[in-house]
Amino acid sequence: MADVEDKHGLSWNSLIEKAIEFAAYAHRNQTRKGTEIPYISHPYAVGMILLKAGCKEEVVAAGILHDTLEDTETTDEQLLELFGSVVLEIVKGCSEPDKGATWEERKQHTLEALKTSNLAIRQVSCADKLHNIRSIRRDLEQYGEETWKRFKRGRESQEWYYTGLIESLGYASRFPLLDELQDEIEQVFGAPLAQPEWSKLRYSQKFIDLAFETAYGNLSDIEERQPKFVKLGAWDLIQHIHERAYPLYPEYQDDFDRLITYLQERGIEFEFNSEGPAILVGFCTVLMSALNMYPSEVFHHFKRGIKRGIL
Repeated sequence: MADVEDKHGLSWNSLIEKAIEFAAYAHRNQTRKGTEIPYISHPYAVGMILLKAGCKEEVVAAGILHDTLEDTETTDEQLLELFGSVVLEIVKGCSEPDKGATWEERKQHTLEALKTSNLAIRQVSCADKLHNIRSIRRDLEQYGEETWKRFKRGRESQEWYYTGLIESLGYASRFPLLDELQDEIEQVFGAPLAQPEWSKLRYSQKFIDLAFETAYGNLSDIEERQPKFVKLGAWDLIQHIHERAYPLYPEYQDDFDRLITYLQERGIEFEFNSEGPAILVGFCTVLMSALNMYPSEVFHHFKRGIKRGIL
């Protein structure tokens, strides 16, 4: 890779190396919240997460720089001059614009903004939160509930924010780092799967596609695909779903109502002159419950089912 050179003639082996040196200096007097650990350990870890995920060089560099505008004296002009418009756009997209707002207002703004952010911004934001939640999990193992006292808001507020992030980050599309974040958040805030062995099926597109081929609950569709479900280790799961979806168990009714409203708000059109929509959404509701899915996940699976011509 060619050296990266700035206007002063200084050169680096890559944009990433340049970002590491810049961020290390910008954060030089800062430490991680409630610790004596140099703050640079966090943006560096975010960059490594993105690098491991195979992200582009500009995305990795932006991950390393993601807190410079928000938490240091770094300016837009500096980032633009040294790292270019792509990196600047990502860093700005990961920065909270109004530090004078309340914690709740700032976090709600983040949740709304991420729904329409491009993939690069969502990848960096996801890697940022992934490193944070991993740090929280380790601290909880060592210090217990005292860990939450280091934050401006306690466990309940943090759970609201982190679970909201899964929905917002996945609103436009899913990506592998988001799956990792979702699993980590579950470890910290609970909500384990009813059957832990189903965890490997949550992100299995092969299983999801096969399951949606049986979404209408036709017995012949289910029996015809039984060998494939057995091979995937999913026969118990698909039986669990269909047993509870037709007719829908009463305890799922509230989730059903919320899901059908959500799908309609996102542009899924239903013909209510037949029982088809109720059957489909009932299936999706139980599937969502069984695998602790978020509404955005169900929406993307539903859209894929429509595209494949099975719904």
